[in-house]
Amino acid sequence: MDMAQSDDAGKDKLATSLSMANARDTVAWSIAIQCEIPQEKLDVRWLTNPGISRPIEQLRPGEIAFWLAAVHSPHDQRTEGLGALSFEQAAAVLDVEEASRLVRFLHIEDRHSYLAAHASVRLLLASIVGQSADTLRFRPSTHGKPMLVAGPPGIDFNLSHARGVVAVAAAYSPIGVDVEPLREIADLDSVSEIVLARQEQEILWNAPPAVRSRLFLRYWTLKEAILKAAARGFMIPPNTVIVDAGPSPAVLSVPAALGTVSQWRLIASAA
Repeated sequence: MDMAQSDDAGKDKLATSLSMANARDTVAWSIAIQCEIPQEKLDVRWLTNPGISRPIEQLRPGEIAFWLAAVHSPHDQRTEGLGALSFEQAAAVLDVEEASRLVRFLHIEDRHSYLAAHASVRLLLASIVGQSADTLRFRPSTHGKPMLVAGPPGIDFNLSHARGVVAVAAAYSPIGVDVEPLREIADLDSVSEIVLARQEQEILWNAPPAVRSRLFLRYWTLKEAILKAAARGFMIPPNTVIVDAGPSPAVLSVPAALGTVSQWRLIASAA
């Protein structure tokens, strides 16, 4: 399989872990979890490698296993960071269907991000269930969200990849994760009308121009994480989900199909 379209692909690091501090100025990330556990009782286990060396079968009900990583551009030989995922390690765990999807991406950067995300979620789940990552099997839920076959009762997981960054998370409650590289949004007027409710748009446009794109991406990742946790995606318009995107993000209003506000907990990058 020609993962990197490079003779040196096997020697490269595919992705390098990001700490909370070094992700602050490069990515917007959000986690949504649907549970009855109080917000203050939740604990994010920030992983330095998706295939962690010690098993995590003892993942507690209020604990979230989370890995965030920068995906290297072609021929980038950087190895700094908390931990790395190699091409060899990633390619070895994909199944036939995932490998088939991988080669359909036209841009090599998108291939790298897809590979890193799907391999890392396998490695993370393998650490939780005590199986080999390449033997894990998945099936779609009622609404299409992948579920682990023969996994521990209640285990849920999610992954997100954009060009240059990936995130994966697992917990014993419905969970969603989304990540986006920080960047200027050229068509902010039009996309904000689709994504944001009226009161959220007012907050966005009252913010200083220099921070509007970053604030929008915070709203976007929070809403995407919620919809992914609920396994609904954009079957539910994102502007019908209303969130507080401040320093302590919270769900303010959701359609009935997403349950009640009291069921939702949000964790996100620094505001």
